[in-house]
Amino acid sequence: MEEAKVAIIISPRNFRDETVSMLDLLLAKKDIKKVVASVNQKDCKGYHGAVVKPDATFNELDPVRMSAIILADGPGIDSFRMYDYRPLLDVVKLFHDNKRMVVGIGNGIKIVARSNVLRDTKVASTEKETENLVTLYHGVPTKGHLVLDKGVLTLSDPGKIDELVVRLSEALGTV
Repeated sequence: MEEAKVAIIISPRNFRDETVSMLDLLLAKKDIKKVVASVNQKDCKGYHGAVVKPDATFNELDPVRMSAIILADGPGIDSFRMYDYRPLLDVVKLFHDNKRMVVGIGNGIKIVARSNVLRDTKVASTEKETENLVTLYHGVPTKGHLVLDKGVLTLSDPGKIDELVVRLSEALGTV
């Protein structure tokens, strides 16, 4: 079994601190390595003040060396309009095209939708704006809070990161 390694994408400011800290803790417990990436390698500041130094920019990520890409949530997704940033969308699509898991959490699902990887794929979505975007990009919004379909794992309730990591670990074969 090859080593599981995931990329966690965060916004430069106002990422959801709890999501990133829980991912860090829970991925380590499953022996899944992580690389945190953002627009640049300057310190990123979370919504509640946590500071994270990215290991890489998302342009430096190589899907051949990674098992998955995780799009963390937070107000920064919207304030930086990360779902409109073409280089990030291209990286997400590249991961998907290379049969790597694409994971969207909360409003990070907007990035997944805009990356054009959702054709007829079920997506966890409870917020109306996200549901509309998923539908626009040919995804199928569902009411479940955690959905894995066609290599896309989505979590609409960021408070349930533990369930997401268990499902991701099962999908990657690291349980």
